[in-house]
Amino acid sequence: LITLLLRKNFLGHISSSFFRLMPMLVVLDLSMNRDLRHLPNEISECVSLQYLSLSRTRIRIWPAGLVELRKLLYLNLEYTRMVESICGISGLTSLKVLRLFVSGFPEDPCVLNELQLLENLQTLTITLGLASILEQFLSNQRLASCTRALRIENLYPQSSVISFVATMDSLQELHFADSDIWEIKVKRNETVLPLHIPTTTTFFPNLSQVSLEFCTRLRDLTWLIFAPNLTVLRVISASDLKEVINKEKAEQQNLIPFQELKELRLENVQMLKHIHRGPLPFPCLQKILVNGCSELRKLPLNFTSVP
Repeated sequence: LITLLLRKNFLGHISSSFFRLMPMLVVLDLSMNRDLRHLPNEISECVSLQYLSLSRTRIRIWPAGLVELRKLLYLNLEYTRMVESICGISGLTSLKVLRLFVSGFPEDPCVLNELQLLENLQTLTITLGLASILEQFLSNQRLASCTRALRIENLYPQSSVISFVATMDSLQELHFADSDIWEIKVKRNETVLPLHIPTTTTFFPNLSQVSLEFCTRLRDLTWLIFAPNLTVLRVISASDLKEVINKEKAEQQNLIPFQELKELRLENVQMLKHIHRGPLPFPCLQKILVNGCSELRKLPLNFTSVP
């Protein structure tokens, strides 16, 4: 047996003898078994395993036998929410894809050290909420450059400014939730770039989806001008947001935002007065949803905005 797909099968327990019979197994998908909380250490017997998905299970304990899987290339722990630790993950020396989005692992310095030791890592998805760890992560060029999806939630202690490095060229999804951030900046060569200094750098060339939920102190999202391929923007319950794009800051950069935007969703943004002061071209726009934005009187559209 080379491939075994057991996703969404209501599994709650796997016996230790199960894995002893599968030395040739290459692909194992156990995702969406929501009662599965434990893997036996005998998973180490699957010496040929290259792909392992445990997403949307309730795995909590990191099986000691997992680090013996020297051929493992892909590990998915997304939406497990309760993983108690990933210490030891650096033993997976062949790992190329690691998905930790909403996995709930505790954040400590050992996590970053472990991730940095994964020399073959090419794709990373991750959720972070500890301000000191987030700062170290965003300043680590190698980890930042292979990150495809990043969620920042329940930021603690609350940080007034988040600075992104310019090397996040693989980032496709960026999510903020329940964090009192008042400014988001971009960063290059160890120097934070104020938006009034012109630059031709594209900081997020592949960023396509951005969402913000319950980020109450942000005043604007002008940093999005550095994401030229943004297709989806969702802002929900950002109570202090007054404008999405500050026209003056954007013009100083000589950049036109939202050229690839397909969906714009704004809900319960009570202080929002402008998406952009003046009409913008939206050549790809398909959907606008505005709800609970009582101060917003006008959309940045005219008869030439949408083809």
